[in-house]
Amino acid sequence: MKKRILAAAVLLLMVGTVSVMAQPRNMLPRFPELIIEKGLSESFEVSECTAKVDISGNDADSSLKVTIKNVSEKPVNSSIKYRILYPAGESHVRIRIDGKSVRFDHTNPRHAFELQPGATINFEISARTSVNYSVDSVRKALREQEDENSKRKKGFLVEDFTRLFEREKYGRRFMVGPLVSKWGLFPVDFVKASIEVSVPSEFVMVSPNAEIWKESHSGNTRVFKSEALENFAAAVFLPEGDREDFIKTQQVLTSENFMH
Repeated sequence: MKKRILAAAVLLLMVGTVSVMAQPRNMLPRFPELIIEKGLSESFEVSECTAKVDISGNDADSSLKVTIKNVSEKPVNSSIKYRILYPAGESHVRIRIDGKSVRFDHTNPRHAFELQPGATINFEISARTSVNYSVDSVRKALREQEDENSKRKKGFLVEDFTRLFEREKYGRRFMVGPLVSKWGLFPVDFVKASIEVSVPSEFVMVSPNAEIWKESHSGNTRVFKSEALENFAAAVFLPEGDREDFIKTQQVLTSENFMH
């Protein structure tokens, strides 16, 4: 049972599903995210959000500017947890809250605050992170599942799925996550959003909502921009040569016939 739970959790992360039980090392590299830990999600509104990232080599230099407003009729006591995956180091993460610099502590990456009705709080985060994504954990979980289910083979076979990963140990990935959410699960309304992703020319985007993105070219760089207020999460940027395997992986993982 424990092996099945581990495998299911890792697989969900591969297709961009956010899980509060997931270990960060199994998550796709992404923008810094703000996770609201207390209060009703409908009490909060993202008045403004600007997210930018420049991906070069194995690094992503990203910035996130967010204004969160209390739209309820009562004061709200809450806290924000920063989700910053694969940072180059604490010195490569900078945080400002209402214009004041705040030290990033990876052992307790959060900030408590109180907002009166109609009041706002501003967060600015810049970070250099890695875009290298290890598929070892996924491969290990799948093989454990294969051993456990070897006597009950039906539908998609796990060994067929693992072959998708045999040609690489690491891949470069970058995902647009929810940016601001309640507990990492529930959406928060956005009033204004601007997302810009600059990637090497050999990168492409895989997204179920590609129509909300505008693409332009500048030298050896592709730039993707979106001002959509929703459905921007789960857009994944990766080298074009990895695109088909990535899509096939998603199709297998989301199939009802896949053995979980």
